[in-house]
Amino acid sequence: MNPEDIHNLTTGTMVETIITEMNESADTTQTIDLSSLFEKEASEADSLDLKKVKLASFGQLLQAISVPTLLIARSHAVRFANAAFRRLSKEGFSLKGITFSSLFPTPKEARKAQLLLENVFAERKPRIRETRLQIHKTRIWGRIHLFTIRLAKQQMVLVQIENLTAQKELVTIQKYKKLVKIFPIGIVEFWLRKPLPSTLAKGDLLDGILRARVVDGNNEFARMYKLSSIDSLMGMQLGRLFPARGKGRVIYEEWIEKGFPISSFNTKESGEAEGIQYYENTLIGNVNMGSLIGFWWLKRDISDKKRMEEEILKGQKLEALGILAGGIAHDFNNLLTGILGNISLAQLSIEQSHAAYSRMEAAGKAAVRARDLTRQLLPFSRGGAPIKKTASVSDIIKDCATFVLRGSKVRCEFVLPKDLWPVQIDEGQISQVIHNLIINAVQAMPNGGTVTVRAVNVRVTDKTALPLEKGKYVRISVGDTGVGIPQEHINKIFDPYFTTKPKGTGLGLATSYSIVKKHGGLITVNSEPGVGTSFYFFLPASAREKAPVAGDERPLVKGKGRVLVMDDEPLIRDLAGEFLKLMGYSVSFARNGTEAIRLYKETLDEGRPFDAIIMDLTIPGGMGGKEAIQRIRRIDPAVKAIVSSGYSNDPIMSAHEKYGFKGVLPKPYDGNQLSQVLDKVIKRTRNSG
Repeated sequence: MNPEDIHNLTTGTMVETIITEMNESADTTQTIDLSSLFEKEASEADSLDLKKVKLASFGQLLQAISVPTLLIARSHAVRFANAAFRRLSKEGFSLKGITFSSLFPTPKEARKAQLLLENVFAERKPRIRETRLQIHKTRIWGRIHLFTIRLAKQQMVLVQIENLTAQKELVTIQKYKKLVKIFPIGIVEFWLRKPLPSTLAKGDLLDGILRARVVDGNNEFARMYKLSSIDSLMGMQLGRLFPARGKGRVIYEEWIEKGFPISSFNTKESGEAEGIQYYENTLIGNVNMGSLIGFWWLKRDISDKKRMEEEILKGQKLEALGILAGGIAHDFNNLLTGILGNISLAQLSIEQSHAAYSRMEAAGKAAVRARDLTRQLLPFSRGGAPIKKTASVSDIIKDCATFVLRGSKVRCEFVLPKDLWPVQIDEGQISQVIHNLIINAVQAMPNGGTVTVRAVNVRVTDKTALPLEKGKYVRISVGDTGVGIPQEHINKIFDPYFTTKPKGTGLGLATSYSIVKKHGGLITVNSEPGVGTSFYFFLPASAREKAPVAGDERPLVKGKGRVLVMDDEPLIRDLAGEFLKLMGYSVSFARNGTEAIRLYKETLDEGRPFDAIIMDLTIPGGMGGKEAIQRIRRIDPAVKAIVSSGYSNDPIMSAHEKYGFKGVLPKPYDGNQLSQVLDKVIKRTRNSG
């Protein structure tokens, strides 16, 4: 080795050259023979004595190299460590008992190190590995270069270590920053002026945390504060973004008490344009040696998720109410049928000039109002589907508005085009929706004003931003110029029993919501406090081009034939029997489906079949109309059956023909309605036959 080679070795460049050369010729063994550096006696000796090295001492040469360097004996013991290596340990380093594998932090990595070193000794080929190292109490990320050398008669491995820790940390920080920038949730990093030991008083810790300033983050976090870039928040104190007031103070104090762990909590914030927004937050403390040196705040907008949960909860409330409503409505409508029917019968028995006639008329109107109250409960019931038919919405709107506004200080403006499509609706239920919305408008304008009712044809397509199926709809809007709805109440107005009115029931809008939803439509609201409110609802258009024009109805349409009435209520059977006799029919009765099937079969076998059968859908403790009609149809496929019920927990009342019925008669009913339905079913069946 010439002086130039020694100079290169002292500067570390020769080692790099040797490694490069060995990598290029990795197929052959490469051992650097340094025997010429030693006295002859030393070269022939069995052990190495660095003091006998020529050329200013090989040991001093290794010490001068700035790269941490080790000499490893065949036993894997560390025989030499230069000053650069010792500086890595910070607190001093002793070679006593140190082996190459002991520099690795885990047993698994130590085992890999043993195998690596053994391969280098056996194959005498250079190796390069990147791994973590544990040097005394210091951990680094190093790139290890290993190659064999011969000193005297000893084969050793020269190990040089590049400290990549700073480089790795820089790459990690760059990756972290890149990830933060593109992360779909808001992230912001806070730094403290000085570390906060956990032993400080709670008040001092809270004060220090609130003074922490933004040092990094992403634009997603800034957008939650209506800012385009995180740069606008740089240097801002946490206390300005999330003050320690009310619930906020409790969150901070709990976080401090638990030692700054990962802590999640939800917040609700009010915005001027978007209203109330909901956020999911996470605080992550950066704790070192028992002191808080900084922390991260993650923030995610969960407003859509929250509203979806509220929608599900709203549906569950409606379902629970429906269970109660169904039972009440069924029993109450049976009673109302008896009341209305008997009043109607009594009026037929006396002259209109009789003093009792007007009293009966008033009683009848009261019963009708009770029926309307019951109908407010029916839309909540599970499966209580509307009984739809094609109708003109313009006529319903005008009738409802005129009735509601009679005697009030409010006037109504109609914008109803003549070419409005007919709609497929339950007239009674949609009348109730319009009635409720106009009543709300009147109550919003106690000093008078104008209600504007508009209707327009709308086509919903894939490009329409509405949660409706594609097709034709009629959109009806009811707008007022009243006080408006406070922003904090907007999300609650369709909840059952929610009301801000002293005498309100909280059922009007909840009923309307349920009715429109069961019609396959949509209802929504737009309101500005001090300006007014507009409700919008969409109804599916009918496939028919025009709505049928109703003619003058004649009370108690006369007929002839035999009718079977199946109902478990004696009051209903007696009432229907009286009406049918007045109409000209002969009547038989059954208390349940089993009796109805027996009577129907007996008369059919005798050759005097019933011309029609009126069947109650629900018979508590017995066979109802749904099962009985299927059995009777096996006996007589041409049976003329009419289904009647005050409440149904399945869709038979709205799709009766699918179940074998020819007509439907909702309870409560009077003699006029009974005669009209019966006449229509019998005549239609005869004509079609």
